[in-house]
Amino acid sequence: MKNLLAIFLMALLFASCEGPMGPPGKDGDDGSKTYWIFDKDIPVESGDWELVDNGGEPFYMFQYRISDEDFDLYQDAYKEGLITCYMYLDFNTSKEAQTALPNPVNRIDKENNIWTETYAAEYTKDGFIIFKVTFSDFFTDQRPPETHFKAVITY
Repeated sequence: MKNLLAIFLMALLFASCEGPMGPPGKDGDDGSKTYWIFDKDIPVESGDWELVDNGGEPFYMFQYRISDEDFDLYQDAYKEGLITCYMYLDFNTSKEAQTALPNPVNRIDKENNIWTETYAAEYTKDGFIIFKVTFSDFFTDQRPPETHFKAVITY
């Protein structure tokens, strides 16, 4: 008896879903792009890195200025969006890849000295992205090698 009641109720529910089609809805707005690439390649030559003493904790830095055409978008993203920088690995080779910053890179020299270079980026209100390289041993006699970056915003 319970089975017959359940079947009857299901049939009633399915039959009650029938009816005339409603009017078509309004067309939606086209979606907008939510990310932009400022520059696909920001090259920093080894000689372009500037050494900063920083009170006994030295690091290298490079200041990249956002172009005038991207400045308003940059300021909007600075206030309400997200700015992300990537570092190219094996730039312009068949093994090229990208990694988000910060990126620690372990190094070893011919004398088996081991250290870590950490690549990072900071963003200023006035349109600069400051790429920084810090060293785990604070030994800065060897400049960072040529490095390539990419800056992307999400807004």
